[in-house]
Amino acid sequence: MDNDIYDEMVQERGKEYFLKNMVKYCIKRGDTLHGTVYGSDRYITKVDLKTNTGICTCPYQYNCKHAYALLESYKNGKYVDGDKLFFNFSKLDKEEILEIFEGIVEKHNLWDEFVKTEKTLLGTAKNMLELTKIEKKNLFTFTSFLRNQFLKNAENEELLEILPDVIKYIQERRKLEEILFLIVDELFERGKTDKDILKRLIELSRKYRELWMVKDNILDYEYFELLDY
Repeated sequence: MDNDIYDEMVQERGKEYFLKNMVKYCIKRGDTLHGTVYGSDRYITKVDLKTNTGICTCPYQYNCKHAYALLESYKNGKYVDGDKLFFNFSKLDKEEILEIFEGIVEKHNLWDEFVKTEKTLLGTAKNMLELTKIEKKNLFTFTSFLRNQFLKNAENEELLEILPDVIKYIQERRKLEEILFLIVDELFERGKTDKDILKRLIELSRKYRELWMVKDNILDYEYFELLDY
């Protein structure tokens, strides 16, 4: 079955990763393997034992060498029985469970899961943009936040709303264009299923000449019907 899912090179690299102890841990919970596998970064990996298919946070995402390394770890008996682990956990008294829970929250800084704040993703982005006026390095902080958090998690409305602020605060032309391209490209990807956001983006481009790339994207994506909008 593995040969149908993982090509020969992926299997070889996966075995190599396992043999070089790149699998931080492998936990079997039901019919699923959960693990962390090191590579150029640390990746969270899962494998469905019913099909041997894997998903991973690496750029490859599916049926990658990290998933195969996790499978190799399991096949070689290098795994923890998660079902047994949770069974033993259930037998602890309340104070012991609370102590373990507190340790996990503090170690991994999981306070956001329990503390509700009024700060939104858009609000954070706008605050970061304002900080770019104070110190230039804050621009790199904003760009990193944009790539890793904002583009992935922002609502369509938030992507549109941040554009005027980006134009207002970022003075360096090349950096401004780089950031605008990122946001506009994301909106066009989402526009494949929601043309209304593209119509609103076109309206913004008429107001801000810095959004000249919107028209180019209309041609690149062959949304010719929007040219007359």
